[in-house]
Amino acid sequence: MLAGQIECSLEGCVGIASGHAFAPETIDLDHEDRSELGPWVRKALEGRAPTLIPMPDTMQPIEWRGYGPATQGVICPIIPTNTETALAFLIVALNPRRQFDEDYRGFVHLLTQQITTPQLSAAILREEIDRRRNLARREALDRDRLYKELSDSETKFAKFASRAPVGLAILAPNGTALFANDIWKNLTMLETGSNKANWETVLAEGELELVLGAWAQMIRGKQPITIHTRMNKRWIAPDLDLNGNPQEGTTHILLAMYPDQDERGEVSTVMSCITDISGLKWSENQLRKRMDQAIEMKTQQERFIDMTSHEMRNPLSALIGCADEITTSLKHYISDLKKPSSIENGSASSDMGSQKPLQLLGEAMEAAETIIYCAMHQKRIIDDILTLSRLDSNLLLVSPEPSQPIHLVRGALKIFQAEAKRADVRLEFVEQKTLQLLDINWTLLDPSRVLQVFINLMTNAIKFTRIEAQRHIRTTIGASYTKPSVANEFGVEYIQKNSSSQDQTGKKEWGDGEVIYLTIAVTDTGRGLTTEEKKDLFSLFQQASPKTYVQYGGSGLGLFISRQITEMHGGEIGVASERGKGSTFQFYIKTRRTTPPLTDVPERADLQLLVREDELREACGVELPTLQDEPQTPNLKTDVSIGPVSPSPVSPASYFPSSFHILVVEDNLVNQKVVSKQLRKAGHIVDVANHGEEALNFIRRTEYWEDSTGEKRRLDVILMDLEMPIIDGLSCVKRIREQQAQGKIKWHVPVMAVTANARKDQIMASIEAGMVSSAPEGICTMLKIIQDDVITKPYRMQNMLKQIAALVSKHNRLDSVRK
Repeated sequence: MLAGQIECSLEGCVGIASGHAFAPETIDLDHEDRSELGPWVRKALEGRAPTLIPMPDTMQPIEWRGYGPATQGVICPIIPTNTETALAFLIVALNPRRQFDEDYRGFVHLLTQQITTPQLSAAILREEIDRRRNLARREALDRDRLYKELSDSETKFAKFASRAPVGLAILAPNGTALFANDIWKNLTMLETGSNKANWETVLAEGELELVLGAWAQMIRGKQPITIHTRMNKRWIAPDLDLNGNPQEGTTHILLAMYPDQDERGEVSTVMSCITDISGLKWSENQLRKRMDQAIEMKTQQERFIDMTSHEMRNPLSALIGCADEITTSLKHYISDLKKPSSIENGSASSDMGSQKPLQLLGEAMEAAETIIYCAMHQKRIIDDILTLSRLDSNLLLVSPEPSQPIHLVRGALKIFQAEAKRADVRLEFVEQKTLQLLDINWTLLDPSRVLQVFINLMTNAIKFTRIEAQRHIRTTIGASYTKPSVANEFGVEYIQKNSSSQDQTGKKEWGDGEVIYLTIAVTDTGRGLTTEEKKDLFSLFQQASPKTYVQYGGSGLGLFISRQITEMHGGEIGVASERGKGSTFQFYIKTRRTTPPLTDVPERADLQLLVREDELREACGVELPTLQDEPQTPNLKTDVSIGPVSPSPVSPASYFPSSFHILVVEDNLVNQKVVSKQLRKAGHIVDVANHGEEALNFIRRTEYWEDSTGEKRRLDVILMDLEMPIIDGLSCVKRIREQQAQGKIKWHVPVMAVTANARKDQIMASIEAGMVSSAPEGICTMLKIIQDDVITKPYRMQNMLKQIAALVSKHNRLDSVRK
C-alpha cells in the first residue's frame, strides 16, 4: 500500500493532551518536514519495523512523566500476523536516562507483539465499541438534559409572557402568530384558526396603512421598528373625574417589531411587543389641557385687568373734568359777586345779573350729579373685585335668616320701578301656583346674598333691554320639594357645579326644617345670546362678547359671582337664550321651612343702602337726564388758564389759530359730554362721533378728503378713544393711515389717542397703529416721520389742551412746508 493512500487518525494517547504537536488528530505521510511526525511514520511503514526517531522540537508545553523531556522516540507499525497491512502505529517516547539498547528494543518488540495479537485487537475493538456506546449514552443524556432545560425555558418564558403588562408575540414573516400572550391576543383580536391579527377591525380609521407600511419596511430592511397607532376600542380611565363620572378616551398603543434572521440572512420570525400607552396619552392630554387652561386663565386675567383698568379710568376722567367745571363755575360766581351791583341800571339789568349765578350753580349741580354717577360706577367695579377676592380666600359666607322670599323679591322689584320707567321698560311679577300649594311663607335663607344675585340679573336685564324696540321684563318665583333639574317652562340649562364650590346649607345653623327649593327667573326681551356666547357666560373674567363691556360696561364678574353664591346656597344658575329673542336667567336655592321670629321683623332698612338709586341707575345703564344731547353753545372766551396755550413762541399768529376744530370720538356718553363741554368752553369748535365708523364718515366731509364735494369742513385734530364698538380706535387709525398712503386723504391727520389702558405696551401699540406715519417722498427729512400723541385717562383738561395746542401747532407748520 502506498503511503499516500493511508490516512492516520489519532485513536488515543496517554500522558499527553489530544491535539498536541506530538499527538495530532491526523498525520500527513507525504509531508517532508522532519520537524513533524509524518516523514518518520512513513519511514516506519516502509521499514515495517520499529524506527528510532529524534523528538521534534515544539513550542507547546507538555507535562512529562518520569524523568523529564524525552529526546528520542520509537515508531512501531502494528502489523497482524495474518495480514501484510499496517493497522496502526504505536509512538512511544523513550526514557531520557536510559539508552535505547537491545534490552530496550526487546521491551518495545514484546509490547508491539502484545498489541498485534488477535485477542488484544478484539479487546481494543470491544473497548472502542464500549467507548462509542458510552458516548452515545452521554449524548442521549445531554439531549434529554438540554430538552428539559429548553422546556423549562419555554415554560418560564410562557409564564413571563402571561404575567407581563405588555402584549408579546412571535410572528412568522407572513404575520401568523406562532406564539402570543393574552394581552396581545385581546388587543389584536386574533382570527380563529388562522392566528392572524385582525388589524382591519381593531385599528382606528386611517391607521391600517401605517401598520402595514411599517411591517413591510421592517421585513424589507430587516431592522427593528416602533410605531404609535390608535385602536378603535374606547379606553376607560382608572380614576373618575371631579364630578364622579368615568373618563373615556381613545386606546393608544406602541407597536414594536424585532426581526430574527436565519443562516441565509432571511427573516425567520418577528418578535412583536404591544404596549398600551393610553394612560400616558391621557395624562399628556390632561396636562396639555391644564397648560392651555393656565395660559387662557393668564390671558383672561390680563384682559380682565385691562378691562377693569379701563372701566376705572373712564369715570375718573369725567370726575376730574366735572371737578374742573365746578371750580371754574365757582370762580366765575365769586368774580361776579365781587363786582358792584348797578342799581341805577334798572330792574331788567338786575334780573339779568341774577340769572348768571343761577346758571353757574345749575352747571355745578349738573357736574356734581355726574360725579356721583361715575363714583357709583367705580364702586360697583370695586365691589365685584372685593367679592371675588373674598371668594378666592373662602371668606364669603351664607348666613341664614328667617325671611319671606315672596316679600323679599316683591320689595326688591319696587326699587327698580324708577329705573324701569326711565328706560321705558315694563316690569311684570309672576307668582307660580306652587307657592300656594306648598304654603311658602317663612324660610331660612340669606336675604342679602339672594338679593345680590337677583339685583345683578335685574340690572343686566334692564341694561340689555333698554335699547330694544320691545322692553319687557318678567320675574317669576316658584318652589318645589325636589331639586330642579331642567326648568321645562323656560328650557333653562343649569351650569354644572364647580368642584371647588361648597354647599354651606348643611351647617347646623340651618336647622333641620323641611327642605324647600326656591326658583327665581328673570326673562327679558333683550338682544339674546348665541350658543358661543352662552358657553363661557358664567366663567371667571368672561363676558358674552369681548365688546360687551365696551358697549354695556361692567367687569364681567357679576354672573360668575352669582354662580358662586347660588352654589354656596345649595343651588345652581343657568340661562336659556336665543339671539334676537331675549334671555331667561334662572337660579334656585336650597332653603328650610321655619317659623316666624318672635319679634316683628321690620322691612329691611339696608335694602336701600344695598341698591341706592344713583348706583342702581348706573348699573342699569340708564342715561342721566343731563347726559342727553344738548344744543351746541357758541364758542365762549374763557380764562386763559384753561384755554389753549401755544407751545412755541415762534409765529403764533401763523401756526396757532384762536380756536381749533376738534373731532371727539368717544362711545361713553359721560366722557363725550364732559370733554365736549370743556373744549367748547375753552373756545374750540367740537364735533362728536360715537365710534370709528362715524369718525371715518366725518373725515370724508373735511378738507382732508381728496374727492369730497360741496362745503369742506375744517378739522385740526381728532381725540380718539381706543375701546369702542363697531370700529375701535386702533382699527380706525389704521384705516386713516391706509387711506392717507393711498392718496384718498391728502395730508396727515393729527390723531391723539385717548385711552384708559396705561400700560407701556398698549401705548406703544397705539402709536404703532397710526400715531407714527411715513410722509410722501420728496419732502425734507423732518417730514419723513410724523409722530402724534397719546394721553391716558384720567387727565386734567389743562394738560390735554396744552397737548392739543402743541400737536396742532406742529402740524400747521408742517402743512405750511407742504404748501
